[in-house]
Amino acid sequence: MPRNRQSARAARLARLARSVPSHFRVKISQHGRATVLAAIGELDLASGPALEQALERAQAAELIIVDLRSLQFIDSTGLSVLIRASQRAQAAGRRFALVNGGSQVQRLLSLTGVTDRLMVVDTPEELLGES
Repeated sequence: MPRNRQSARAARLARLARSVPSHFRVKISQHGRATVLAAIGELDLASGPALEQALERAQAAELIIVDLRSLQFIDSTGLSVLIRASQRAQAAGRRFALVNGGSQVQRLLSLTGVTDRLMVVDTPEELLGES
């Protein structure tokens, strides 16, 4: 797709995302040089930008942990946000990890191979002693 068509499509998607009510929030907590972002609700097209903003605020942390245990749903948009955040952290020499979520979240992470490529743990505490 030509670049200008991609830009127009991205702008339409952003407008659509703003018009859809979101059932999502992020709780951020600091633990030494680590930042834990607890994703709560549904991570999808409408809520992806909120997680992106929270991840940008956490980018200076040596270790970024995204806790998915309170996530009821994630779609490909949410998955894309997590993968890009991991790539940015890795490029900056920082560590990035996910805390396993419920069955729907685990299934998506497993089917897409994310569990093979990213660090996935059962609780944040598994990593907080290392930060």
